[in-house]
Amino acid sequence: MGYLVQGGAPPDASVSTDKVVDDAITLAKMAGGTDGNLISYDTNGDAAAVATGDSGQILTSNGAGTAPTFQAAAAGGGAWTLIGTQVASASASLTQTGLDSTYDTYVIEFADMIAADDAVQPYFRLGDSSGVDSGASDYSYCFVGNAADSSTPAGSAALTAAQIDLSGITGTGTGESWAAQVVLHQPGDSSVYPLVTFQSVSYTHNPVLKQYSGGGIRLAVITVDRVYFQFNSGNITSGRMTTWGISHA
Repeated sequence: MGYLVQGGAPPDASVSTDKVVDDAITLAKMAGGTDGNLISYDTNGDAAAVATGDSGQILTSNGAGTAPTFQAAAAGGGAWTLIGTQVASASASLTQTGLDSTYDTYVIEFADMIAADDAVQPYFRLGDSSGVDSGASDYSYCFVGNAADSSTPAGSAALTAAQIDLSGITGTGTGESWAAQVVLHQPGDSSVYPLVTFQSVSYTHNPVLKQYSGGGIRLAVITVDRVYFQFNSGNITSGRMTTWGISHA
């Protein structure tokens, strides 16, 4: 039995893409689905839904020919966690607390450090819940450095001292400043002493550029919960001391 369409051609039982106007299919015309599902394609090339994952999961590719899936994010290895930033403003010293056994390594960055006095040395100390340690035989350190006006390295060391000298004399002249990166190792180990390695650079009171590498140690087993900085004389006019804890897994 045939059908007639008044004023036009009979309907076409087949529908192909060339008979559908671009942008004709609206969201309202699509089949309903589950909130959070995504549209993908199966191995036959047909549209298929990717099931909604759990809160906090991320969409992960499983390669060509396989639908993506929601999976738990991989654990971040070696992530840096900000402990805090201390900002100097005519400050006698800077102290950052909040270190604990969560991290076996801490990085302390010093930036834009400007001294109030001329020809001063940067001093670094550690402390625990009892306070900052500054006894005359609490620390040992050594370092070697180079100056832009000499090809001969020079160093210094102390078997016992009241601080770790990070070296790099600086002062109050035009353009003078001091910067460094200090790494604190094993700050809360129950059987070994806390160790420090550092790199520092300064534009000195001479004036001349100088760069130093060195290490230090707190000569006791302590649970470090704070780090401390000061110049050996005068205030810190300005600068920042920022501390991060580094996870190993």
